[in-house]
Amino acid sequence: MNSKLKLFWAVFLRNFGQGLLFVVPITATVFVLYALFQKIDTLLNLDIPGLGLLIIIVGISIVGFVGTQLVTTPMFKWVNKLINKTPIIKIIYSSVSDLLSAFVGSKKKFTQPVLVKLTANTEISQIGFLTQTDLTDLGIAEGYVSVYVPFSYSIMGNVFVVPKKNISIISASPTETMKFVVSGGITNVSEQRNQDINQEE
Repeated sequence: MNSKLKLFWAVFLRNFGQGLLFVVPITATVFVLYALFQKIDTLLNLDIPGLGLLIIIVGISIVGFVGTQLVTTPMFKWVNKLINKTPIIKIIYSSVSDLLSAFVGSKKKFTQPVLVKLTANTEISQIGFLTQTDLTDLGIAEGYVSVYVPFSYSIMGNVFVVPKKNISIISASPTETMKFVVSGGITNVSEQRNQDINQEE
């Protein structure tokens, strides 16, 4: 009787744990999206849930389309030149612009995942993204590169300047590499890759 009871609880706890793996991520995602919808709708004073976020997404897309058409016009170049001449605004504008362009747009920066050794005499490596291969503009000698190393469970990270010989290229895609690092190394790259392939089919 005791063995059957133990077996029952073992099966029950295993199924409960498996249920948590399905329910918690979905619930957390729905909760975050709902809270985001509510916040935006409150700020815009809208009664229809989700309408505020939809308006913002469409608005940003329209601005992106118009901006793409105007990027080569004299007016855009004049505004851009004016911003770059204003000391404090220039720092904020260029930093935010470079950060966003690193993730979206036609000039993405985090496209080359690498393994980097911070010191030559070590077997410990960190996963990062090669961001610059020439740092001579900063007065740094040739042969050094910059690598961005993101933190796990965070949007932040560190930039390291290391000799080029201290890095080695990773064959995984930037998306797979970023997921692996941000998840603290938990993400199974091959499983994620198969899921992506199945979704495309």
